[in-house]
Amino acid sequence: MPLKIRHKLFFAILLANVLLATSIYLLGNWAFSSSFRDYLDQAEANRLAPLVQELAKIYSSQGNWRWVKNRADPRWSSLMREYDFKRPPQRLRPEPPGSSFDGHSPPPPPPDSTERSHQNNRALSLRPGLLLQNANRKLVIGRPRDQAQTYWVPIELDQTIVGYLGFVRRINISSDLDLLFAARIKNQFALMVVGILLISAIISIPLARFMVRPIEKLRQSAHQLASGNYQASELSFSNDEIGELAEDFNLLAGTLRKNLSARQQWIADISHELRTPVAVLQGEIEAIQDGVRELNKDSINSLHQEVIRLSNLVNDLHELSLSDVGALSTRKQKLNIVDLIEAVIEQNRGSLQDKSIIIKLNASSDIIMVNADYQRMEQLFVNLVINSRHYTQSPGTITVTVSKQNQKVMVTWSDSAPGVSDTDLGRLFERLYRVETSRNRNAGGSGLGLAICQNIVEAHQGSIKAEHSRLGGVSMVITLPLAQS
Repeated sequence: MPLKIRHKLFFAILLANVLLATSIYLLGNWAFSSSFRDYLDQAEANRLAPLVQELAKIYSSQGNWRWVKNRADPRWSSLMREYDFKRPPQRLRPEPPGSSFDGHSPPPPPPDSTERSHQNNRALSLRPGLLLQNANRKLVIGRPRDQAQTYWVPIELDQTIVGYLGFVRRINISSDLDLLFAARIKNQFALMVVGILLISAIISIPLARFMVRPIEKLRQSAHQLASGNYQASELSFSNDEIGELAEDFNLLAGTLRKNLSARQQWIADISHELRTPVAVLQGEIEAIQDGVRELNKDSINSLHQEVIRLSNLVNDLHELSLSDVGALSTRKQKLNIVDLIEAVIEQNRGSLQDKSIIIKLNASSDIIMVNADYQRMEQLFVNLVINSRHYTQSPGTITVTVSKQNQKVMVTWSDSAPGVSDTDLGRLFERLYRVETSRNRNAGGSGLGLAICQNIVEAHQGSIKAEHSRLGGVSMVITLPLAQS
């Protein structure tokens, strides 16, 4: 069974706390052992303070440390006996079985003088770790090999260091009381670590569920989208990565809803566009079959016009589908865009004059070279001519301005009234969109011409936008990169 995110998150939090608690335990033990040894060394140094003072007094009277090595001088041995006599025992000896004092049995008798004599004789060997150095740190008494583990206490006389008394530091804690104290501290550390782990486990379970809850909601909403339900409610979480993911998910859901609506509208519009010429063809053919209308040149011309309209619509749809999949073929070459626009204008001047529309070309130069496909550029400007011819009132005017601006060529195609509203201006490049609400095919084309223009311009790394024209209509502003010389 695969682990879920909340389980992984729980184990991740628990593992992190286990490592943290273990580190705390190990570091705590190390810090305690180090600090406790320092404490024992300082306590030992404080206990040696009377001995240090006595050594300073003797040094004041002698003026040097030679008396220490004088075997006939009993002062060093006397000081060592006095020190060891005051020193507390380092190990608690266990009582032999049956000899514990319980209040009824008599206490053990005091040691006799013979035992005291043996203890005093051992006093000189109980503290073999004491060392003595002179002011120049030269060893006077002690074994040289013990100096590496020696704690030194300065011997001062009138604020001047005259020597150093040292003792070998303890490598291990040997006193039973010290060991008991250290064991209790370590046990407390262990209990603290166990408590931390228990608290961590108790907190991690609800925390993991709380952190995974937004992901569960995202998963449920994703399942709704996958099943085709694009009306899922918007998700809102905290301002973190999950919140950003929720915002992206809401954006995705909104985009899918818009795409669904656009697809439905697109299908409805295409079906309507195709149904109109087909219905006209069907009606005229049936009229001829029924004898209502004669089969003559006029009827053939009418049928031919509807076939042309249907063919143009299918061709426009094909062009759009090619551009959508990136298969719009272009064979770019250097061409003079001014000559191309003049040729398009001359080809369509007659049809424009039939509607009393005057077209003018203004170019800043006779030669403006661009790197473009001639047929696609011709298609672009022919579509603009057709669009202006369909929607410009008679009499009307069309002005085409060509100029250079910052390594780019700008073509402004402006026509006269009627104009469009600001809302309609931003939707002119939508497919099958018309400003007029009616679907009178006599008033306009298929509604795909400007969408095709946009795709052609973008295929040439350019841009096209619609603006209000000074002539009262609409201006199409086209920007294309100039050809490199």
